[in-house]
Amino acid sequence: MLSSAMRSVRACLQIFTTAAAILLFAFGSIVHAAPPAGSITFVGTDSNIYYCDATGATPKCITCKAAAIHVRRDDAITPVALTDDSPDAGPAAGGTVYGWPTFSPDGHRIAYSSETHKQAEDSFAVWVYDLAHSNAMLIFESRSERIIYMVWTPDGQHLSFLLGEPHGLSLVLAEVKESTPVRIVTTGMPLYFDWGTPGEVALHTLALDSERTEQVSLMALTPTTQNVVKVLSNGRTPFKTPAWSPDGKHLAYIASYHAESNIVVADADASHPRSVVSLPVGENSFVWAPDSAHLAYSTAITPEDPTYHGIKLVDTATANSKWLTKDDVAAFFFAPDSRHVAFIAVPADKPYYTWSVVDVKTGAEKALSNFLATPDESTAYRYFDQLAVSHTIWSPDSTAFIYAGVKLEGSPDKALGIAPAPSAWIVPIDGSTPHAVANAVLAFFSPAK
Repeated sequence: MLSSAMRSVRACLQIFTTAAAILLFAFGSIVHAAPPAGSITFVGTDSNIYYCDATGATPKCITCKAAAIHVRRDDAITPVALTDDSPDAGPAAGGTVYGWPTFSPDGHRIAYSSETHKQAEDSFAVWVYDLAHSNAMLIFESRSERIIYMVWTPDGQHLSFLLGEPHGLSLVLAEVKESTPVRIVTTGMPLYFDWGTPGEVALHTLALDSERTEQVSLMALTPTTQNVVKVLSNGRTPFKTPAWSPDGKHLAYIASYHAESNIVVADADASHPRSVVSLPVGENSFVWAPDSAHLAYSTAITPEDPTYHGIKLVDTATANSKWLTKDDVAAFFFAPDSRHVAFIAVPADKPYYTWSVVDVKTGAEKALSNFLATPDESTAYRYFDQLAVSHTIWSPDSTAFIYAGVKLEGSPDKALGIAPAPSAWIVPIDGSTPHAVANAVLAFFSPAK
């Protein structure tokens, strides 16, 4: 999944974060919406992992060395000079940085990665924090292989993650128990995947062998075996992640037939495939609606430019499509109730992004906030279709979403070189004032249940 291209993407998209004007935060007299449901996890600017409810009151640091440490919350932001690395913070005390927190399917645990650099020894690890008992469990540790990304299996009993190795990526599966053996499921570069029923994984890989074969396949795993049971597509396939519908009844992927790319929807076991959309030439992304009846999809014409040209919605039963927006976008995210799609618009010739939301039924579109993205958030946006199977920005009640970045007041045309530190912002979709939680570089909500 997040291949070596990540570094160039992060460097490119960091232009947005350093192109800041002297910015003011809005603390006006607008009435605030009631707090949304759910919990939040975020990576602070100190590279620690935090947890709190949706009010944002007294976030708890779950990776700090001392007990009961809480993240600073700035009500009066003091602008700071930007450097080439802003608004990223340096490593936490002790040389350890933490990243990519993800809630378990039931919302009771948080998995996250750590990276420690000492004088003569590196360490890369996967942890699981139990929110009820306030304790962390070490699941996996390596001296040489960086953890790129992680996904819980749907039953919450296993954790899968990608390891970055010198020549590619490895998909690893681990039981959520301390000091248990792990298994390598497959290797590839890039490597995208989604877990279905226990023991099934859909894969999109480019093999590391001399032939570099690209393949979309379905793999079955037992406690002692793992085998590709069906190949769904061979050859160049311009998309990232195959994905099961939220109800588990269908599998969607993109296949190429006679140089034409199509979104294919099959039964859960990949039988009875049928094309529902013929796609234009380019790199494609799609995400399932939580109602399992629709897919939102889009195409980036230039592979090197992660900008999608509008968003369409297809009814997977009828194959009828309609436009949700014709704006250029960087990423898009379904609300848990399937009624709204939040998307990141890319205004032409502007040094920022714009958060907008569109009503799926009426087509009504609303711009909510201009902002600058952190490098961590920019990476998440670049791979939003893969993260859709593991993370959510939406509150469980679909009333708000969260992001980490610098919220802008107004629409500056050019950079002036100064900006505040980034914060986690909860954005109500009814247009109420966004709420700052704490200084942060990456943020997610707990899943809807």
